[in-house]
Amino acid sequence: MISLKLAPLSTKFIKLLLAILFAVFVFEKSSDRSYINFDSIFYTASAHILEGNDAYASHSYSWELLKLKAEKSVFDNLCCSSSYRLSMFKNPEAFISHLPSYQTKSLYVFIVKIVANLFDSDEFEAQKIISLTSSCLLIMLSMFFLFQSNLYIYLMMIPIFLLMQIIPLTRLLTPDSLNALIFLSAGISFLNNKKILGYLLLLGSILIRQTNIIFYGAFLLFELRNKNYVKFLIMASFGLALYWLNSSYFESIGYWKTYYSSLISMPDTFIGFNPSFDISILFSTLLGKLNWMLGSSELNRLISLMILTFLVSLINLKNVKEIDLDDALVPVFFSAGAVITYILIPFPDFRIYAGYLLASIFTLMFGIAKRNKAD
Repeated sequence: MISLKLAPLSTKFIKLLLAILFAVFVFEKSSDRSYINFDSIFYTASAHILEGNDAYASHSYSWELLKLKAEKSVFDNLCCSSSYRLSMFKNPEAFISHLPSYQTKSLYVFIVKIVANLFDSDEFEAQKIISLTSSCLLIMLSMFFLFQSNLYIYLMMIPIFLLMQIIPLTRLLTPDSLNALIFLSAGISFLNNKKILGYLLLLGSILIRQTNIIFYGAFLLFELRNKNYVKFLIMASFGLALYWLNSSYFESIGYWKTYYSSLISMPDTFIGFNPSFDISILFSTLLGKLNWMLGSSELNRLISLMILTFLVSLINLKNVKEIDLDDALVPVFFSAGAVITYILIPFPDFRIYAGYLLASIFTLMFGIAKRNKAD
């Protein structure tokens, strides 16, 4: 009798211990050395502008700060390893012309400045704090909401996090860890019948990465499904208005310039950069990137996980009862949104899609755990 009473307590203790140990492991592996990536220079400049500094002063500030923080080999790589990087370093006008690509991630930039002020640190350190904190919260939040589930379902989250490259994601000074945390939180909200909170999180995520409007639109299909047509139109208008205001205020370079510069040819400056639109480039680039990524031992994992997650979520959708249909649609929306995002701009970069795929897999498992508990 005693062992039977202790068994649930032992299981809970093991779950709690594993969650803490894994979070500590990720934290230690992600912060064991200095990691500075190129994008963080622009986020630093963007955050510096929020204090009322002009763009020229922010260009000088971000590079001077980088010179103080980075090893010489790292700095030389970031400033001068290509004609584009050299232009961003030497030419303030060229640097400023590219700033809108980062300023449109306005919520992330604002959080960087808030964290820097709160911890009396510089913007590079603030980005590191955000990435580390977001990833640790991501782990603890997922483990918390799966705490009452079957031990085997619970244990699956650890290899899933590793497959989703949680450690490289945490090392980067980019919005991607925060983006993953927001998407996981939104998924949990929808599965706990807190749709308004879920919508608000997805709405805010548009200010983290503009392509997140795809997911906001996908989840609004819940309102069409429930025949809430007026609510759908109002909320869709909010999303489009926020997207437009953010893009207009920060003078976004737009979809085609982003696509062309990221996937075809990066110019040394965006001043006067105006490539002509050609729809055939979209198809040829998509097929070319897909073919290249499938043949890469590193990048074919992204395509495989994207397709696998989408198919498994569809299988789950087909096999649930009508009462559980809304829950089963959540991972479908996440995985379908990831596929659509890739098709629109096929970046060969796992970090961009990791949050979407992680949210899809987690909500799939959480939905299964909920149904098992109900049965």
